[in-house]
Amino acid sequence: MKKQTIFLVLLFVQAVLYAQPRFDSTVFKPTKPTTTALVQVVYDAKDKDLEFSDDIQAALYLFEDYAWRQISVPLQKNAAGLWIATVPVKATTAFIAAKFYQGTLDHPDLLDNNQDQGYAVSLSDAKGKAVPGAYLGEAAFQVPTIAGGGIFSYYTNQPKVLPANYLKSLAEHEYALSGKQYLSYFQPFMSLQKLALGDAFPAYAKKLIVDGLKQKDVSDQVLNQLYSFSSSRLQDKELTQLIEKRVNNDFPSGATARFIAYSNTLGSSPDKAAVIASYEDFLRRFPVQQWRQHPNGQGFIYYTVYRGLGTAYFESKQFDKFAKLYDEVDFRTGNELMRWNIMRAYMFKMVGKDSLYQVSEAILPKLIARRGDNSYKEDFDHRAQADSNVVKNLDDRLFTHISLLNDLKKYVEARKYFLLLSEDGKYNNAELNEINLRVLEGLGDDKQLLPLLEMTAKYNAMTPRMFDKLRAIYVKEHAGDESGYQIYLAGLKSNEEKAAMKAYVDHHWVNHPMPDFRLETADGLFITPEDWKDKIVVVDFWATWCRPCIMAFPGMQLLVDKYARDSHVAVYMLGTMQTGDYRSKSVNYVRGEGFRFNLLHDSVNPKTNEQDLVFKQLVPLFGDSSIPRKIIVKDGRVRYCSGGYSGSPSKLMDELSLAIETLKNEK
Repeated sequence: MKKQTIFLVLLFVQAVLYAQPRFDSTVFKPTKPTTTALVQVVYDAKDKDLEFSDDIQAALYLFEDYAWRQISVPLQKNAAGLWIATVPVKATTAFIAAKFYQGTLDHPDLLDNNQDQGYAVSLSDAKGKAVPGAYLGEAAFQVPTIAGGGIFSYYTNQPKVLPANYLKSLAEHEYALSGKQYLSYFQPFMSLQKLALGDAFPAYAKKLIVDGLKQKDVSDQVLNQLYSFSSSRLQDKELTQLIEKRVNNDFPSGATARFIAYSNTLGSSPDKAAVIASYEDFLRRFPVQQWRQHPNGQGFIYYTVYRGLGTAYFESKQFDKFAKLYDEVDFRTGNELMRWNIMRAYMFKMVGKDSLYQVSEAILPKLIARRGDNSYKEDFDHRAQADSNVVKNLDDRLFTHISLLNDLKKYVEARKYFLLLSEDGKYNNAELNEINLRVLEGLGDDKQLLPLLEMTAKYNAMTPRMFDKLRAIYVKEHAGDESGYQIYLAGLKSNEEKAAMKAYVDHHWVNHPMPDFRLETADGLFITPEDWKDKIVVVDFWATWCRPCIMAFPGMQLLVDKYARDSHVAVYMLGTMQTGDYRSKSVNYVRGEGFRFNLLHDSVNPKTNEQDLVFKQLVPLFGDSSIPRKIIVKDGRVRYCSGGYSGSPSKLMDELSLAIETLKNEK
């Protein structure tokens, strides 16, 4: 009997402990704060991390109207050494949490949140009754996923799981307190109940929703929450249809009806005709012009619908309908439509160039006209970032159209669009600079050649042919004397460009052992580390399937030509991670394209049978397995390492040349 009594007592104590919150409320005064009287935080820093701080602030998290609001307030130290601040409470403030810090909240020097247990308190009204949301706030503070929002930042580590019976008690108290108002805080309340009820939750949630639908005045906003919860979280088809019927009866043109109609479109169907019909029907029921009169957070719907419809039109060759969409879409949507359809079709030769030109020419002026519509504002924190993104994207779309015009020898039109590029867009892309050179040559506009070439040199975005052209003009203007050309060329580059290049190279110095190797050449011979003795050796890891690798070839050819007569420098193109007859693939491609490279083939790894033995041994240095990857080897060690390709042959040559010359000058 005695043992049984002890067991029951322990069980009772455990239940009581489980029913207690883990946070400390003693820092709040009065002990039982109300929304109608002064509420203060009174913080004693003695024996805590902030004890010797002379500047303490409190981050306050206020649960109001069933959502979190976060503010920071400075604390003042009183004569007793206590730090005090007044909490700005409102009639709807139901729960308050606080943490104390020195420095900035994002990166505090010192922090006290009661070791992740928290400092917090619930509030009452003037009659001592808990404010609606108090119990929900208590739960949401200790389980941040319940209501989301800024409360996640309160904790240093993920809070421990709370007992289900404690959460159930809070849910019951909140429901008793707020009654039928639960529809106004539906999502967090459901999150709490799911944690509390476990397997019994779906039946509970369905009954609650059905009861809610019996109310007469249910707003469109609440119906939207009910629909989303029923369709996504409960995945209850019958309940979802019941809500959908109520929506269509009460708010047939509202936001929820719009979302339901969008959800029922057939964007993922392989049947293009069905996709088109579903999107066209949506736009007839919910015209974008109607939405723009009262915009809400559903802009993504029109972005997705127009993108899907436009792509379906384009892929089914309904180009007139595709172009007609540009009478309705904003810049953000039109930009994506052109990127995905026009640029992709041009790159992969999916549509004949004459047809593609007709479509591109029809839509591009409309896209340009909308560049100031601020349609990217939701994607960026600052207007300047959004504007910069518009400029970059418009430059990219102009690039595609200018390339198409050049291919069709429509040089007058190409030149017109070139002048619409931004300053960076005009000169910062070596491939586009090469196209503009061809356009000027096609127009016979020799006067513009030198200004173009000098600007591309300033931006360090030149191709081998552009170097040849600039040299030829210089020699002609200097009566055949080439002696000052290199000084002239160096003077064209801006100091900013030179400083940026030096900073880039300085960032990529390494000192890593070069693995032992025996690599086959294009002629079937083999080289070993002994062949690289007393040399500075550039190695470019590449593959025939790697487009950026191939794009970098002109820059590597510039480097090869620059050091062709330097016996202390060698440049090798090392093919790696290829399949099949990789030897023939590499040699035939390089020689077929007219490049003059020293080719090497990576060895086959005997353990994996993959052609990557040397490359994979260097992956710990690289940090990943991406190519192209350039290394420079000196005295058996990798001294320089960089990856990727900027798009500029001249910039690549300058980068590796600077690294080579720096290594040459080492003592």
